[in-house]
Amino acid sequence: AGDEQLAAPPAAPAPKPAAKEAKPISTISPAGTAQALSELTTFLRAFAFAAPSEAVRREEAWRLWDPNGNGYLSLAEVDLGVKMTLQSFLKDAGAGEAVWRRFRPSFIRAFNDAKDAAAAASSLSDDYVTKGEFRLLLSYLGYYATWFEVFAMVDGCSDGTTATDDRRISREEWEEGIEKVVAAGLSWAPYVALRSATSASFDEMDSNGGGYVLLIEFCAWLKAAEVEAATPAGLALAAGGDATR
Repeated sequence: AGDEQLAAPPAAPAPKPAAKEAKPISTISPAGTAQALSELTTFLRAFAFAAPSEAVRREEAWRLWDPNGNGYLSLAEVDLGVKMTLQSFLKDAGAGEAVWRRFRPSFIRAFNDAKDAAAAASSLSDDYVTKGEFRLLLSYLGYYATWFEVFAMVDGCSDGTTATDDRRISREEWEEGIEKVVAAGLSWAPYVALRSATSASFDEMDSNGGGYVLLIEFCAWLKAAEVEAATPAGLALAAGGDATR
């Protein structure tokens, strides 16, 4: 897909202080997510150079991420590139590594989609991200990091990744978290499936009927809704590969 077809991932707004009175669902902030949203905002801002106007910054980043100059990025190189970008953006190695670790489970989802976006030019093209797919990759990193944040909010019914998380969502966790999911979809995670999430959504996500929703299934559900609705994110994601991989 060309640059002109791609929309940069939406920036997450800074969380607002919780008011004492009851709020309509569109403004309810999930309990304990102030730190989570701060880190998500940091992540999205660090990769804002996915925007069409940031070609120079992308060229600089590509050279940094592809140190051997072979024109291909492996998953390991993408992982390291994300880490270096966050550390540079925050000007703090420790803080950058903390944000990198928080969203690391989502990177492979972005990588798998991006590496399949362009037609294969060689036997290696479908196994690595090429320079022509780099801007897609940067946008996908933002989408999947946001989706991971929502997933982590529901998993274990707690903010981020904690000791109660098992990297899967049970039906009970989904039922308990639906209101937070919809609230996120109406605010800091503006994606179609989240805004219209219901109890029945669990069975839509649980594609193998195993009784749990994994991150890969959660992302596939979100991606399918965006593509079907032809949103800016959906048009960008349609260029990528199968989200179930």
